[in-house]
Amino acid sequence: MNQETNWNAEVTKVYHTNYVRNSRAIAAVWAIFSMCYVILNVVAFVQPYWFGDTNESPGVGYFGLYEFCERTMTGAEYTCRGDFLDFSTILNNYFRGASFLVGISALLFIFSCICMLMFLFLRPNIVFNICGSLQVVAGVCIGVGCIIYPRGFDDVDVRRICGQNAVGYNMAHCEIKWGYILAIVLIFDAFILSILAFVLSTRQAKSLQNQGEKKVLRDSLTADWTGFQ
Repeated sequence: MNQETNWNAEVTKVYHTNYVRNSRAIAAVWAIFSMCYVILNVVAFVQPYWFGDTNESPGVGYFGLYEFCERTMTGAEYTCRGDFLDFSTILNNYFRGASFLVGISALLFIFSCICMLMFLFLRPNIVFNICGSLQVVAGVCIGVGCIIYPRGFDDVDVRRICGQNAVGYNMAHCEIKWGYILAIVLIFDAFILSILAFVLSTRQAKSLQNQGEKKVLRDSLTADWTGFQ
């Protein structure tokens, strides 16, 4: 009985060690990708390349969330205007709303990365739940921002660049640029990272539960063996 008990204990120990090692590796990947997400979110937020002119456009220029750049003369430099800190300089309310939501998304992911420091003080499953919740809200914010942004195409400045047929969700002779595509990709990334955080939280909770069960079983076997002797 003693040999069987020791064998079961060793097998359980190896299984638990592999389980913890795999969970930590996945958690490290999740943390790295969350930090990369912050960088990409900030890039999408500040770059004025969400949509812009084509060869068929009557004007030359490109638009971001809050910044608008236009070239009025051939060979001249682009003139840009729009400041996120001054909402009155943003072209219309839809662009303002999208700027606010995408900015909030970036801040929430920054907070989620800062919350990783709580691994030093709290149980891992609690931290994963907090970070996952922040990332879900961030995904919703950037998603809603990307949805309402094209509604702002019905604007005088947009029509000057893209053509008079430009209306909400129809940019006429302009085209989507890489900034908007990046923002759409980030919507899915945010939800994937949040789901991974919740899965890691479940694994951590299960690991803690298994540790408790193994301790109870070990104490019970020890008591039985002592009584048998």
